[in-house]
Amino acid sequence: MLSKFIFLFALLPAALSAPAADTSSSNVDLRSLASISKSNLKSLASKIPQNCQLTNITVPLNGQDGLSVPAGQVVSNVAVGRGIQNYTCSSGAYVSAGALANLFDMSCVFSMSSGFIEASQVSGLLPKMAFSALSFPDAGGLPIAMHHLFVLSGTPGSETRGAISPEFATNADKVIVSKVAAFNDPSNSSVNVPWLQLSALKDQGSLAKSVFRLNTVNGQPPASCVTEGEQLSVQYAAMYWFTR
Repeated sequence: MLSKFIFLFALLPAALSAPAADTSSSNVDLRSLASISKSNLKSLASKIPQNCQLTNITVPLNGQDGLSVPAGQVVSNVAVGRGIQNYTCSSGAYVSAGALANLFDMSCVFSMSSGFIEASQVSGLLPKMAFSALSFPDAGGLPIAMHHLFVLSGTPGSETRGAISPEFATNADKVIVSKVAAFNDPSNSSVNVPWLQLSALKDQGSLAKSVFRLNTVNGQPPASCVTEGEQLSVQYAAMYWFTR
């Protein structure tokens, strides 16, 4: 299986179960969007607990056409991702060659702010904070909850020779997914990569049944290229919502 990875990352230990939490984290008041926005991601992520329960929190799709949580699925994890979108120049245009990202657990931010701040507001803020605070592959000393990478050809579900499929992995579990739907970023689709709905492939891990990439920041390549085969990596950030 290792030979099928485009890149291989050593996976860090699984996040510890979170202790009972109040609504403040050091000097950050998680009941206030203004307070969260005045903090920075490194400070916030290093002080909050991890793996909080996400009861009654739903994926903030905001009515985006084509994206929907399948019946019976509930949110199991929320993470902010900081990574790169990879491209290759082909016939004058950059085409996707996968992505790599570190994902940081933000479940407790949503759990502890629930009832005070709309999840959609927090989901829109955290990728901007991540994009400003970090530059992939630097994790800034923060605990990495999972890695996002792509699997080479031969992955179940791939119909085209040389095709790649996205994977999300912890040290304990993984899921390989395929794209179900995409929606252009509503704020600036020429700069920010699309929002995605991804569905787990059969027998390819139990980490999630669906993954949603929302609130993207950056990641789009230039509109054209000249040198055939040229490779390009573009920094990006996004929220990743996992359901089971």
